[in-house]
Formats: sequence, structure tokens, C-alpha cells
Amino acid sequence: YDWEDFQLIKGCMTGRCTDVKDNDEEKQFLGGCDLRDALHGESEPLKSIDDFNKAQADGSDAAPVLQRLRGVMKEIGVENELFDQVLDGIRNEAGGSGGCGGDSTEEDELAAATSELGKKLKAAMKKIAVDQLRIK
Repeated sequence: YDWEDFQLIKGCMTGRCTDVKDNDEEKQFLGGCDLRDALHGESEPLKSIDDFNKAQADGSDAAPVLQRLRGVMKEIGVENELFDQVLDGIRNEAGGSGGCGGDSTEEDELAAATSELGKKLKAAMKKIAVDQLRIK
């Protein structure tokens, strides 16, 4: 294209180009929050890193402890199927098989299974520590 052909292309705006806003109440520069609000309406304020980490650790956004443990165990080489099998066995031992009698809810059963699994993991860790300290 020539310069003259380029100048013949009609622009999409008419009027004078300026960097000054017509309305003094509008922000001069828009950031990510402003653009998100314009698209989706008023949004909740962004969390700080500390707030996010606290919510992940113990807040309502936190994943259930067994799900977090399952993920960590997988990271260190314990298959999810093995974890699930052990957890199901503990639940069955505790009477969580859905059988007769008992007013316990699934939350109660999971809490009992979580506690029992914690005890068994602690015992296994202690046994490993004793084996490591044993003189051969």
C-alpha cells in the first residue's frame, strides 16, 4: 500500500484523539479489577497471599483433610487405589459400612476414620523410627 491508500481507509472513530477523559470522575488508567468488574459486575476483593494460604490450610475453602492426604500420599508414591482400599477398610472396621444400627452420619464416620488413620500412620512412623534406631 501507498501512504495515500492508507490515508483513504476510514477509521472507526470520529473526533479528536486525546488522552484526557471527558468525565473527571472516571479513572485515568484501568487495571485488571476494573476490567473484571466491567465484564462481570462487582466482584469480591482479591485475597492476599497470606489470606489465600490461610483459607487453604483451615478455612472453608480448604479441601477435606483426607483428600489432601490422598494427594500428598500420591506425590510420595502411594497409589490412590491403595489409599482408598486402606481407608475403606478402616471405615468398615469402625462400623461405617452402612449396616445396621447407629445414628452416625457420614461426617461422623469420616471423622472417626480420619482419626483412626492418623493413629495408624503415627504408629507406622514410630515403628520406622524404632527400626532406624535399632543397633544391628
